[in-house]
Amino acid sequence: MHYYVRGDSLRRYKVLICKLKNFVVKMLPHRKKILVKRGFTLIEVLCSITVFSVLFMTALFIQVDALKVKTYNEEMNNCTLVMEYVKNSIMYNCSYDSLLNLRMKERTYIDCSNLKFQHIKNINVTTLFSDEKPLKEPYIILKVTGEKVLRVNLQLHAKMYGNIKVEECDFYKGNYKK
Repeated sequence: MHYYVRGDSLRRYKVLICKLKNFVVKMLPHRKKILVKRGFTLIEVLCSITVFSVLFMTALFIQVDALKVKTYNEEMNNCTLVMEYVKNSIMYNCSYDSLLNLRMKERTYIDCSNLKFQHIKNINVTTLFSDEKPLKEPYIILKVTGEKVLRVNLQLHAKMYGNIKVEECDFYKGNYKK
């Protein structure tokens, strides 16, 4: 809307503008309160949704990490049991000659990634060894040194949180009498 102001009507125009300003000023505080309450309610809802989603995601990540740790512990327990079974089988069931045979054929690796402790109890331990190094962890390395008294070293190589950790076990097997 355009107003053309001439002479005396300028004064009327200024009075009208002052009246409009006073009216707007009187209406404005009431409108501001309404707008502030609506905006604050929206911000409150958004903040509560954000806090809830952050808490939910934190709980979800904790559960996923707990599951990863549980599966890792089960795998490490299985590998440790396999290594202990191999050690006991070599110590009590393998002959001196079969150990020398393994050393001559350089069959020194056991791939533990697919082995379960329950399944290998009935298998001869010397059949588990191969001459090819497994491509990924976990695996066991057999090192036999010595002549009359053999020093047997078992090393379990396992990946632990991105790093390769090695557990070792040494024992002696010999062609000797007490």
